[in-house]
Amino acid sequence: MPYAVQVEFRTASSFLVAYSVNLSRGGLFLETDVDVPAGSPMTLDFTVPNAGTTSLNGIVAWRRGPGDAEGGPPGIGVEFQDVAPQLGTLIDRLVSGFRGVQVLLLSGDRQDRTSLARSIKSIIATAEITQAADSNVASTVLTHEIDVAIVDVDFDLEGGLAILRAAKEQSPRVPTIALTSNTTYREQAIAAGADEILPNPPPFADLQVVLVRALGKPVAIRAAQPG
Repeated sequence: MPYAVQVEFRTASSFLVAYSVNLSRGGLFLETDVDVPAGSPMTLDFTVPNAGTTSLNGIVAWRRGPGDAEGGPPGIGVEFQDVAPQLGTLIDRLVSGFRGVQVLLLSGDRQDRTSLARSIKSIIATAEITQAADSNVASTVLTHEIDVAIVDVDFDLEGGLAILRAAKEQSPRVPTIALTSNTTYREQAIAAGADEILPNPPPFADLQVVLVRALGKPVAIRAAQPG
């Protein structure tokens, strides 16, 4: 029997990003501590809000352990064969109701916000960006429907940290990207629950990688080996 893994996405947007970047190309990285040998057959059950569960069969192509020299989180790379027929119906259903990727952008500097918003739209054309100049405004629009929150910690440390914590308390939690060039602020942002950290201002290429990674990451991975 193949290994069985349940992969839960927090929003339809998250799944669509994961599909466009990874699944459509025949692969997916799953961050997990489960020890699954390379070459093992695997069944993945993808759960998407309001869209049910869809299964894919794949093969574990490679594995990265916690102490591997190349770094990065532990996990497995899964390869699939021709996912279009298996996911086609689900993708069509999600796209028909797609309302765009919801991004919350908190930065007290108007010029920085404008520049960041332009970069985000260049990376994800469907992004609907809610801009907030201070943490009070950000807190009023931060809900579980936000797909990712980008927070300028340098401009307002305490306010930025408060939003990072509030995002973590949403159900399901909202992925966050903290922007800071201060080493101490960086450590505090990580402690507050930031999923990703970038220098401020972030290089476009780095923002692209981190934004897509934060958006497409599953909210939960539950693995069970056959008994």
